[in-house]
Amino acid sequence: MKRNFYLSVILLIVFSGFSTFSFAQRKTSLKFNFGTSFSKPDDELGTVAKKGKSMQPTISVEAGRLINYGSSNYGIRVAAVGGLDYANFLSNDATTVLKTTITSVKGRVYPISYNGSVEKALDNAKSSNNFLGDLGMGLLIYSFVNSFHVDYGVGFGKIVESSNIDDPNFAEETVNRNMRYFGWGFQPQIYTSESGKWNANAFFDFGKYKWTNGNGNTSSIKASSLGFGFQYNF
Repeated sequence: MKRNFYLSVILLIVFSGFSTFSFAQRKTSLKFNFGTSFSKPDDELGTVAKKGKSMQPTISVEAGRLINYGSSNYGIRVAAVGGLDYANFLSNDATTVLKTTITSVKGRVYPISYNGSVEKALDNAKSSNNFLGDLGMGLLIYSFVNSFHVDYGVGFGKIVESSNIDDPNFAEETVNRNMRYFGWGFQPQIYTSESGKWNANAFFDFGKYKWTNGNGNTSSIKASSLGFGFQYNF
């Protein structure tokens, strides 16, 4: 699982590095993300279950608003995010499988968000033969810093336990759990249209869903996800 995840991260970073960056952001935006989640059972759930199918789909929609710091082009971007995440685990003896679906609502904050063209901001680096400007690494680094965000929210999880072996006497069981979520990540832009209305982005998000289980103890799911998205700027 780790090898697949790290390989996917490397491919996304390479793709980002060779893409055309532009940061002509507008104040209000609507973003759609879709990709792959790599989940791991943790806390008490981690004592009875292990990883199953590691690559599971994840999708989200984000409505954001930029609030400028005074008259500068810098500001804080706040957003509301709705998401759908899937996870798959096996019991320690591999006799049962836990198929998990989580619908979530989160608040998101981008502490440093730039409302302007970063290419112009890096003109001095290029003209002074700075290696970051010459290699385009300045754009890549700034893209990650500009897209750093923190998430907090709730999830509504449906966990279905079914037999992983041929057992006609096994009775499928479903439990629903209300979860808390905290996470962080990066969503660097990799393309912007000439009008600045449309952006494409990669995303690298990390977080944990946590809840109180039937024993009164804490169970959780660590989720790492990556993929691509499209944003419309109003």
